[in-house]
Amino acid sequence: MSEDLEVTWSTYEKLCRKLDDPGVNRLLDELGERLIVCPFAIKTTQKGCEPGGLINYHLGVTDVMRKVSAAVSDGCSTKSILKVGLLHEIGKVGDEVNNLFLDQDSSWHREKLGQLYKYNEQVQKMPVAQRTLYLLQHFGVNLTLDEWIAIQVSQGLHCEENKFYIGSLPPLAVLLNSARSLFLPNKIEEA
Repeated sequence: MSEDLEVTWSTYEKLCRKLDDPGVNRLLDELGERLIVCPFAIKTTQKGCEPGGLINYHLGVTDVMRKVSAAVSDGCSTKSILKVGLLHEIGKVGDEVNNLFLDQDSSWHREKLGQLYKYNEQVQKMPVAQRTLYLLQHFGVNLTLDEWIAIQVSQGLHCEENKFYIGSLPPLAVLLNSARSLFLPNKIEEA
């Protein structure tokens, strides 16, 4: 493991363990090695298309959430901000056994499309937010109703399953979606 990955993992793990949630600790203990190297995206034109991309993404979104929350005094607890920010896309790791992303073995896809990873056909197909909520309940992570809703709608209100929540989002969900928008541009700027 590279030194950068070690530092990033150490920061992520320390923040997660501050939650003092036995389920989060179990999740870290059982999925830790897979989380460390999990990318956030499959294409080189997308932010986080590298080993450790998911953890870097979670840390970045959490940092933005903390800063925005402090600036607007939204009443969101630090514990909820940490839990939702650090875990809301944990479903990208895959399921209990299989990684969602595999190294792309097609040189054409790598060279022509910039796809460094491909989806694992062994992992049950489902939206990331729902896989995240499944994994969190599987490991016994305790969520408040506002935390659950924030994770559920984290992929956007344009998703059919999230339209129901329009007009009634708790502040934590608004904060998460705002932080995602601020942290994650659609494309990486080309140098």
